Amino acid sequence: MNDSEVVETPATPPEGWLAEHQRATLAGGDPMSTFQGVLVDEIILPQSAADQADPNALVTAATNYAHAMRVAGLFLPGEFAQEAMWSYYAQDFVQQARQGGLEQYFDNRIADPIAVKCARAGLKSMLADPYVEVFDLAARLKQPDAKRARKAAVQAGLRDVRRGLRELDRRFAALEQSEPLAPRHKTWLKSLRKTRIIPDAEAPAYLQRVVAANPLRAQRREQAERLRIERETTDPAHRAVKALCEMAQLKLGGLTTSGAAPMRVLWPEGPDVRAFGWRVDTDRGARMALFYVQGGWSKQRCAVLIEQGQALPLGSLALSKAEYEAIVPALARGK
Repeated sequence: MNDSEVVETPATPPEGWLAEHQRATLAGGDPMSTFQGVLVDEIILPQSAADQADPNALVTAATNYAHAMRVAGLFLPGEFAQEAMWSYYAQDFVQQARQGGLEQYFDNRIADPIAVKCARAGLKSMLADPYVEVFDLAARLKQPDAKRARKAAVQAGLRDVRRGLRELDRRFAALEQSEPLAPRHKTWLKSLRKTRIIPDAEAPAYLQRVVAANPLRAQRREQAERLRIERETTDPAHRAVKALCEMAQLKLGGLTTSGAAPMRVLWPEGPDVRAFGWRVDTDRGARMALFYVQGGWSKQRCAVLIEQGQALPLGSLALSKAEYEAIVPALARGK
């Protein structure tokens, strides 16, 4: 796979499959479930990230753009350039698989059809065929029908599902070494007709104009605030994260599920266990809340709030078994 193989992706019709999916699944009874069609068919990226030699700089900028469109702009997926979501979830796939393997990725994302379909669409559009092959086979091995999963493993010469997933993890790791996705991802982003690379100084004002293109932003912000207040009193995860934020003197803005991963990938100074995490948006930037169990017979169920690059947590909680199980999905607890 060489960067020279990447060709400019043909312009995608504004009403692509993501928009079709949203029209079919959103009922439209309130602002957050009213799909407006494509409102902004651009991807806005800063010049400094495009100029950096490290391709991850531009990939990260695209990830931040997609996150900002959803959190600050309150656009629904499909209301802004679907390639931004392809980029976001393709990178999510690579990070998850790198952190804890392909099984972790599908355990964390299989219930989210937008995440899985966008990840594959992004890899396919980048012409990253070896990654697509690994993705597709892992998806077949992780399908709910155990009999069909075993058959897929045998047909692929992988003996059984468990050993097949381990073999696919080895193939993924080899791809990461020989043909890392980031350079191809950067070239693909720059090749898209809808990508606009602008001077860093102009980016905040440009993004504000983009955000203003959402007619339902004010109504969605009001609805999101009502839901946040409600969840902070009724949802165990929101209650715990709010308590952690209060310890750190931060105002909780919102939560985005990250899923399960090895703790030390997310927090190198933490215990050597698996953790279930949320991205936490606060008034002072993004943090991460991690929920985990440590100890043998006398298990301790804990939660911490961390900031990237900081060795010590910003806050910590001890949880009861009932509290922990109400917060962490059963599938993640069983790993």
